[in-house]
Amino acid sequence: MKKHLLFWSILFCNAAVAQTFSGGTGTESDPYLISNVNDLKELSNMTDTPGADGTQQTYGKFFRLTQDITEPFVGMIGYEGFFKGDFDGGGHCITLNINMPTDNYVGLFGTVKSGAVHDLAVSGSVVGCNYVGGIVANPTNEAMLYNLCNYADVKSTSTSMLSCVGGVIGGIISKAEGTMQGATVSCCANYGNVSGDGCALGGVIGYSGQQTGNTISDVANYGFVESSNSKRIAGTIGNPMWNDKVHRIANFGMLSSEDFSGCLGNANPTDIGEIIYDRQTAHTSVSIPAQERNTAELLGEGQKETLGDSWVYADGMLPRPNMNGLENSDIAVLYATPVILADGDKLDSVTKNFRVSLGNGENGKVVWKANNGLVEIQGDGTAMIHGAGTEVLTATYNSASRNVTIIIKETDGINTINVSRSTGDDVWRNLSGQAVSTPTHGIYIRNGKKVIVR
Repeated sequence: MKKHLLFWSILFCNAAVAQTFSGGTGTESDPYLISNVNDLKELSNMTDTPGADGTQQTYGKFFRLTQDITEPFVGMIGYEGFFKGDFDGGGHCITLNINMPTDNYVGLFGTVKSGAVHDLAVSGSVVGCNYVGGIVANPTNEAMLYNLCNYADVKSTSTSMLSCVGGVIGGIISKAEGTMQGATVSCCANYGNVSGDGCALGGVIGYSGQQTGNTISDVANYGFVESSNSKRIAGTIGNPMWNDKVHRIANFGMLSSEDFSGCLGNANPTDIGEIIYDRQTAHTSVSIPAQERNTAELLGEGQKETLGDSWVYADGMLPRPNMNGLENSDIAVLYATPVILADGDKLDSVTKNFRVSLGNGENGKVVWKANNGLVEIQGDGTAMIHGAGTEVLTATYNSASRNVTIIIKETDGINTINVSRSTGDDVWRNLSGQAVSTPTHGIYIRNGKKVIVR
């Protein structure tokens, strides 16, 4: 791996140095404690500095994050060396500000080999060239990655055929090394924007494969995938290879182009199953009918038979991979409450009234508002269209918020109809907005809805 200019002074030597961190001795029962940016720098130093006998110092060592780290970390764990320990994020989040636009293998962790990273979230931004991932740039043989959640924006500056860019993982390269197996990835989700103009780009994983197959299961993208390219680009995994095992993969996020694949990109594996994507938010010309669902079909337990028991289901919400509690973060809950369009509509072509998910109410409702006045969102989540054009919907849940842009076309006539008699005390109006004291047979507006009077 190319050497990098470090952001702090590190003495490289062939002798092990005493580790302090915020406590711990590095054993499974007494892990090194990571509590601040200085501890992350120390871990980076430990990963890059060989021990006295030339071995990797993190091998067989355990690390645990004790709290969220909100001071942006601008470095990486593993510029030169492989991380081979066990990093337990404890369900906490690390804020990143990694800006290495000309460097490869960029992420919170550079390369993880025969090590584990789990129960961790990251936020902020990550910029690199090739092999760029929010949490791990380049996992390889026998890496164990699970319960990982990316909120950061991940960007590649590369235009190469294998840029390998993903929200959680950049590119998995597992080589044939004796009896060593491939990497294992499970229960991971991306919520950030993933962008780049090279090939092999996906919401969760950019590339996976090489000489030894990897096992990938129960991962989902909820974020935005953007590129001017169209080769090996998909909502969840850009380029899984033929010898991978890929199961229970979902894309609920948005794509910048209809030329991308909804969920999996080029070179589908032979051991594959249970792949779904939302055709209304991830509208694609690369249609795979067996994988496509309308948003309404995805809510609640609608896909439990397909996705299985490693997901969390709630009424009116999208499924979430069970990430040992990370699936209940404000951002995860917010992104699981979608815009629910009428059959045949998609985000860039809305012709009928629709609904927005308010969540399941366990920890309060998701609050929606329309910013341009083209849509009226009612208390029950019904969204009434009042005009054509571009509307920006803002959803808020506790500390998290997001925008969803929709393009409203000319509506195709009556789409919400109540059948009623001409009784009641509310104001009746004709389709020109004029009050009518005694409505006769015809179509009127009452309480904001179109009504047929017989």
